[in-house]
Amino acid sequence: MILHNVTRKTVLAKEPRRARAFFTRMRGMIGRRFSDDFDALVFEHCSAVHSLFMSQPIDLLFLSGDNRIVHQRTAFPPWRLCEGCRAAVLTIELPAGTLARTGTQTGDYIDLDVELLPELNARPSGLAGTAPAPTNLFGDKS
Repeated sequence: MILHNVTRKTVLAKEPRRARAFFTRMRGMIGRRFSDDFDALVFEHCSAVHSLFMSQPIDLLFLSGDNRIVHQRTAFPPWRLCEGCRAAVLTIELPAGTLARTGTQTGDYIDLDVELLPELNARPSGLAGTAPAPTNLFGDKS
């Protein structure tokens, strides 16, 4: 359950979560903080985000369909209307400082063949054997 920067051989996030439902996507990081329980928020079919009502800066990655970074933004400040990239099909929000710490750059390949919880608001049930199946966000790469 880890997001890797394959190009740099670094770990970007150990506990990524998917934002799929409409309200989860709109809320994003509003009123939330990254923690040990989740350290990245992944938006599929997304090429722009806002930081309205947020209290902390975030790092942003915008990925193309082949999982290459086509745009990035470090420490995107709160209360900004929009940041985006037309070529992006997926956006990842990370804690500020992650991109600098990992040396992540535009053009790097990000491994998205990871297991993501279906929703950020999903709660563990505490029952054995209830983990979600691994998810490949972009289909088979054969």
